[in-house]
Amino acid sequence: MRELLLIQSIYNCKTQSDIEIIVEEQPNPKIFFKVFLELGVKSLVPFLAFDARSMKSLLGQKNKKYFSGEFPVFFKNEEGRSAIDTALDNNQIRSVNLMIDYIVEYQNSYFYCHLFNYNAIDLLNKGV
Repeated sequence: MRELLLIQSIYNCKTQSDIEIIVEEQPNPKIFFKVFLELGVKSLVPFLAFDARSMKSLLGQKNKKYFSGEFPVFFKNEEGRSAIDTALDNNQIRSVNLMIDYIVEYQNSYFYCHLFNYNAIDLLNKGV
């Protein structure tokens, strides 16, 4: 129930600053990394990928103790898109850099190379 209220709160935000405030005020960032059946087996990270400040808050050093390589945070959804694709579409280069840093440290496996199959040229063109 708490998760649905959080999603509704984010959806009702009028500015990106409001979203960042909600992200920052959560006592535990694990709620954003958790997979929800209600969202079609997705975490909230792809929905926040358009906002560099929220991604910086989630993937920042202060939350490092919550990171784990056990469960992936970045993956492709049923449409074949990932949070990286969303951030690239919105020219959020800082977000993409944070995501790649996370992937390299916590999802460092050849299995996740599919995240970069179709966006590698965009990454190079945008200087990531």
